[in-house]
Amino acid sequence: MVIHKIKEFMIYLIQNNIKKAVILKKENINYFLEKCPPTYSILIFDVERDKIILKVPEMEYQSAIFHSTKYISVEVFNKLEEDFRYCNGVEDSFPVKYLKYIDKDYKIISDKLNEMKSIKNPDEIELIKKSAKISDKAIEFATDYILNSKEPITENQLSAEIEYIMKKEGSIKPSFDTIAISDKKTSQPHGAPSNDIIKNILLMDIGATVEGYCSDISRTVILNRDYKKYEEIYNIVNNAKKEAENNLKAGVSVKELDKIAREEMGKYSKYFTHSLGHGVGTEIHESPSISQKSINNIILKENMVITLEPAIYLDNFGVRIEDLYVVKKNGFKKLSNARILEY
Repeated sequence: MVIHKIKEFMIYLIQNNIKKAVILKKENINYFLEKCPPTYSILIFDVERDKIILKVPEMEYQSAIFHSTKYISVEVFNKLEEDFRYCNGVEDSFPVKYLKYIDKDYKIISDKLNEMKSIKNPDEIELIKKSAKISDKAIEFATDYILNSKEPITENQLSAEIEYIMKKEGSIKPSFDTIAISDKKTSQPHGAPSNDIIKNILLMDIGATVEGYCSDISRTVILNRDYKKYEEIYNIVNNAKKEAENNLKAGVSVKELDKIAREEMGKYSKYFTHSLGHGVGTEIHESPSISQKSINNIILKENMVITLEPAIYLDNFGVRIEDLYVVKKNGFKKLSNARILEY
């Protein structure tokens, strides 16, 4: 499937009079290789020479040589200024310090890359599926661990257990900093774990990485069943997610899907302070953004991989439930399948 990406991108470069594009962002290099790239590497699309070259420092060459294919060659780079010469296509994250080495009339290629990355091929979906299976196991373990433990457990302890399970199951690294937070801290969408003892309510948001492809899943676990507000908000969030799922398919706009989830929340929708979801691939946040605030009202397409993560954050606690999906013509295929507790 890599060849289809290469052909499409080369056609784009030719049509836009880009004679040489240099890709520095590791996640974008990963996209074209469909494998984790060397730590230090650049990918060059040399249109005039009809060559694609993965350049690495000498110390990385032996570990990078397996990336060599019929379409991509691997070479050692000596001076970056030489590799940048005649380049007129770069990413929007291209470092300012290197601008002096490229053509003054350079063009930004990021929009095209983001567009291509938003729709996954079968190989990419399989890698994300493997990643999701790993995060499923880790979050299932963590849920059972916290519900059955007779000893106090800290947020950092649980985070460590989650990351250990993911690593043991084959994840290269977490796809983002593991979130395992409890009590009032759950009102923070991206709260960081600490040595606080887990109590009352637990929010976990985790992800694994397989060959550079990410997964993303969130679960909330109620530990104090006496405080009924937890269950009330939990069920509102869970029902909003179910309603969004009922409408998830190719042809639906991101703004409409976001609106559906918020309407299901009723008066609590004002406490849902982020987008409904986002694309996932070699980056944990990719196009499309499933949001009413989206600048472009993107229409979902078949084989986009997205999350749905409705949430409500009150002053003293929050609830978020998140899963990962492949958009299909008449619905979706769920990639994350850890159980969602019912209350």
